[in-house]
Amino acid sequence: MEVHHPHHLGHKKKWKEYFLEFLMLFVAVTLGFFAENIREHYVEKSREEKFIAIVHEDLLNDIRALNKLKHAYEQRLKREDTLLNLLALQNFTKTNDLYYLARLNSVREFFHHSKNGFLQLKNAGGLRMVENISIIKKIQGYEISVDEMDELQSLTENLLMNYREKMAEIFDGRIFRVMATNPSAESLEDRFSRPLGNPALISSNSAEINQFLNKALYVHNNNIGILNRLNKLLKEANDLNAVLINHYKIGI
Repeated sequence: MEVHHPHHLGHKKKWKEYFLEFLMLFVAVTLGFFAENIREHYVEKSREEKFIAIVHEDLLNDIRALNKLKHAYEQRLKREDTLLNLLALQNFTKTNDLYYLARLNSVREFFHHSKNGFLQLKNAGGLRMVENISIIKKIQGYEISVDEMDELQSLTENLLMNYREKMAEIFDGRIFRVMATNPSAESLEDRFSRPLGNPALISSNSAEINQFLNKALYVHNNNIGILNRLNKLLKEANDLNAVLINHYKIGI
């Protein structure tokens, strides 16, 4: 009987074919890896730009608030200086200005940071998406300056409390009540009207007036520091905003 040897269907692959298949698979996986990285980078970049856009809006709000408050403090320091001079003279025959200035200077005017974008950027880990190190440092530096301003404003609140307590011992509260003609007015000067005539003080004792003068002086000196800090913070806000506009082409 004749024996037939089986023959394999097809042919045996050469090593070059195996290498080619491996190379094609490797290229496909590599391209997929790079495509996924590019997609993730695009998504991260898009998120970064959205966060920065909100920070930019926060800065615009801060800049408006800082400019307005800077003007308010410049006027406030002038009023405080006038009040200090009147108290130092201790001539209380004309008390109209004393009542008016003492009441206006007792009202707090603080900076409130617009921080929605800054909080989102931090809470979502957005700072790690910002590739420019100098921008990260400017953002962090600005937030540190805002915190320093908050601390200074807390000190102001304590000083004003002491100021108001002493003011209540010298001035007639009934007069202050009549003076509050428009409490909801935006401008501080428009909230109060000057009293009619020259109403008497509750106390014109020299020692008590001197105590009130010292408390008013503490407030005044602290407010000088706040105005200096406002100018510093305003410069930092403008500088940071300009960097963001230039780097991220905001509004362009």
